Amino acid sequence: MLDNDQARVVAHDDGPAAVLAGAGSGKTRCTTERALRRLTEGGVPGDAMLLLTFTNKAAGEMRERLRSRLPAALSLPWIGTFHAFGSQLLRRHGRAIDVPANATLMDPDDGRRMLDALLAGPFPDRERRQQMMDLQDLVSARGLDVTEPDDLLAIKSVLDDQRIGPRAAARFLERLRRYDREKRRAGILDFGDLILLPARLLRRDADLAARLRGGLRDVTVDEAQDTDGAQFRLLRLLVPESRTVLLVGDDDQAIYEWRHARPENMREFIDTYEAQVYRLERNYRSTPAIVTGAATLVRNNADRLEKNPYAVRSEPGGEAVRFCIHADVDAMADHVVEEIGARLKAGVSADGVAVLYRKNRLARVLESAFLRAGLPYRVKAGMDLLSFADVRMMLAAGRLAANPADVRALSRLADLVPGLGARGVGRLLEAGPDDPLRQAGRLGSQAARHVEQLAAAVAGLRRAGPRGLRQWCETTPLFADWLRQRARRGQRAAGDGSLDDALSPMRGRMQAIQRAMDRRLEGAAAGDSATRWSTALEVMTAANDDPDVEQPQVTLCSIHASKGLEWPEVHLFGFSEGLMPMARDGLVENLPEERRLAYVAITRAQNRLTLHHADRLDIGVGQGVQAADVSRFLAEITAGQPVQEVDCRPGALPVIAAEPDAAPTDWLARMRRELGRH
Repeated sequence: MLDNDQARVVAHDDGPAAVLAGAGSGKTRCTTERALRRLTEGGVPGDAMLLLTFTNKAAGEMRERLRSRLPAALSLPWIGTFHAFGSQLLRRHGRAIDVPANATLMDPDDGRRMLDALLAGPFPDRERRQQMMDLQDLVSARGLDVTEPDDLLAIKSVLDDQRIGPRAAARFLERLRRYDREKRRAGILDFGDLILLPARLLRRDADLAARLRGGLRDVTVDEAQDTDGAQFRLLRLLVPESRTVLLVGDDDQAIYEWRHARPENMREFIDTYEAQVYRLERNYRSTPAIVTGAATLVRNNADRLEKNPYAVRSEPGGEAVRFCIHADVDAMADHVVEEIGARLKAGVSADGVAVLYRKNRLARVLESAFLRAGLPYRVKAGMDLLSFADVRMMLAAGRLAANPADVRALSRLADLVPGLGARGVGRLLEAGPDDPLRQAGRLGSQAARHVEQLAAAVAGLRRAGPRGLRQWCETTPLFADWLRQRARRGQRAAGDGSLDDALSPMRGRMQAIQRAMDRRLEGAAAGDSATRWSTALEVMTAANDDPDVEQPQVTLCSIHASKGLEWPEVHLFGFSEGLMPMARDGLVENLPEERRLAYVAITRAQNRLTLHHADRLDIGVGQGVQAADVSRFLAEITAGQPVQEVDCRPGALPVIAAEPDAAPTDWLARMRRELGRH
């Protein structure tokens, strides 16, 4: 049953529109219902509809919802991320701009290393090169193409804003063009290329652009507030002749400006296209106390698209938002774990509880407390898994199987080959980049033998396909030996544990990556070997995806990683100045975004929300443990909704309330422990 506002969105036919969808307002259902109506009643063919999502997980959920209800005679629309769409467009038509169908995607570390090496000549100072690499990120995120004369003026403006002089700017642009040429030569892509190159393709191939726009009748962009300038420029090239583009999002949940997202894209779209505006303000997720507190907080931001979220659930006298004060971070962690333990004993499922934090480093003290208490938990890593060397090596093997010319993947895999090294890789590349592993004769006998073994193993992986990647890593002697060496080093550093114990985290990470790749393949159409590899390796773009959990566990995750998720019970860990809002050198760089982060964290909770502050903690700025003040956001929340304060510090009068579902012995035992401290 749709409410009136949702029904108006679902009924929207042709023309541009923006849906301002607050937290918990049912936007995914709304988007799916509209797509279903357009496909079944509006006569829009599946191949004329495009649904662009922020994560692969969201795309999968939307795809399953439509598949379960769409008549068998009708085809599904294309559903996926901007990056996945760009990758598919390049696979089909990229040859026109020198991108081969088997082009492989570098992980971010490889991309930065390659760019760093190219910048080293004109910019020998490391800090200066870091500045230039950050500028390249900014130029790419704005969709500015160094090979396009029409973009040069805008690029120059970016460099002028950063006070880059004319000579340095000229050297910088020359190296960016060389970076582009080197990637094309090796058939490799960085993340920015998945947006930048499709836009280049459509600008240069007017016939293709016209065919694409002519074939489209309906385009929807989910989480539109998180699009950056490059994605918005690509979207403009995709607008159908009917101008039917639906942006769905909430600028109050825009938390990726640090990654160059532009929440103002929604406002500019509304103004430029004179779009119809719909508002979804009913919150079906959370209690009135949670919704009102969050709404009062975020209204302190200026220049937001006006909306007034309110709770549909009517719970007069329901549980208030709680604010707990602790002496230090260890006491805070112990208290959180103690409360969660009591809730689990009362019958709450572990997967219904989450602890959210502003900085990942806070997970360490929480993990220690969970381990001491023996409670089940998981740290939601998402594709932070790419920060681990074993995962990057695993994906490099897949990249080289997909594209023998991927020199960055080969450079990483050189660590598997005894006696190879950078100089040996250089010799392999002297004959050209087409298939360097076939040039083993250029090396000494021992290194040549190992390179031949690697070449044979990679050929076998190419035949096995992406579903066999994890097994290949664990059974190929060169790779398995490398894993064991890393495990032994970790074992010696820890000073205890067996080799299997040391290997277990690596195997778990590789299994998580394999599962994520398999899910991508399940949701994709059949294709040739290059297409399957490219589809599977797009797992590297899935920033917020996460592997399945086999048993109920309490979730520990950063606020950024919690986006799009919800739990019945949420603890917000570190509701303190310096963390929320986060400060560097005592200054908050982007207070509106920090406030939006707090809004997102609060609205993840359905039924119970507890904010936690510690008087002394290490906020991670290199100054160790220091006194901390309560977050300024507490006053903004309480301006619209009373908050129950609980002082958990030694010497404070204990405020112990029986949990409604808890056994009497749980809270009574806790009271005795508290009294015993005084």
